[in-house]
Amino acid sequence: MAADATRTVPLPSRYSVIVPSRGDQAKVGRLLAALDAQTLPRDRWECIVVLDGVPLSGALAARLEASGTIVVVIPERRGPGAARNAGARHASGDTLAFTEDDCAPAPDWLAAAAGRLDPDRSIDVLEGATILPGGAVARRRHGDRPTWLPTNLFVRRETFERVGGYCERFFEPRGGVYFREDSDFGFTLAEAGARVAVDAAPRVIHPREHSSWLDPLRWARRYEMDPLLSARHPEAFREEMEVLRWGHIRLRRPFVRACVGYVVALTTAAAAAIIGETGVAVWLVGVAALLAVLIWAKWRWDPRKLPAVLLVPPILVLSLLKGRERVHKAEAGHQSASAK
Repeated sequence: MAADATRTVPLPSRYSVIVPSRGDQAKVGRLLAALDAQTLPRDRWECIVVLDGVPLSGALAARLEASGTIVVVIPERRGPGAARNAGARHASGDTLAFTEDDCAPAPDWLAAAAGRLDPDRSIDVLEGATILPGGAVARRRHGDRPTWLPTNLFVRRETFERVGGYCERFFEPRGGVYFREDSDFGFTLAEAGARVAVDAAPRVIHPREHSSWLDPLRWARRYEMDPLLSARHPEAFREEMEVLRWGHIRLRRPFVRACVGYVVALTTAAAAAIIGETGVAVWLVGVAALLAVLIWAKWRWDPRKLPAVLLVPPILVLSLLKGRERVHKAEAGHQSASAK
């Protein structure tokens, strides 16, 4: 009886921490310091830093070598999804632990995850808590739904390989634009029937975003990836992406709708002014101004960002159109290849 009971005890997992990076020495240094402080024994985890399109410099190389980090270099930039996939291919652990180089995992980050994952082999994916300085969550969660943030995500290696890892199409190399590869990965896991758990015990601190006055423009450009996500996961995209919920009431994509409304209002106002409908033009400009205030709220009405915010709607709309064109071209190419 005792021997049988011993055989049923699962072996503890070995964790491969995978970090995509653009080679910022200060960021990587802070991350490695946080990993050096982990309470989980060092022989139970490894760290893999994937340099995405940047060379391994002398000072950074020395710091990575001193910490025993495995370094993977991708010669040409391919985006964070491709970098995570490259890290997974070099991993020896049976559980992949994803975070980013601007994050600071708590000292018990890996130990807390192991405390949940080691005794329960039925869990395929575990999402921890990503916290901003001051204690707020980085992304609001709806009930027990995961947010799929790759800042604090644990995935069994066999599950990762079964779903094919991250889709690498959510990156535009000419502009360096990437977005939604995390949501795409999560939707893929859910559609594959992965068993997902959410636990606040494994904690990671993430810095606040949108610090630069130009960040609203960068944010708007990223919406180029939305049509691809919608094409790959139409139902999940409709039900999960940027949906505000008040009880049974749901408002889908309010930010995008406000941006489209702003562009339509100003365009129509210009047309009305040209044909002499001054009153209509003034009313439409007022509508656009109200929508601009709502859009500005995303950046907490920061006065420094107002000039950029006024350019967000046309850039976002153009990005969505560009994204649709990319999807249509890819579909046409696929159909052409299938016909041959």
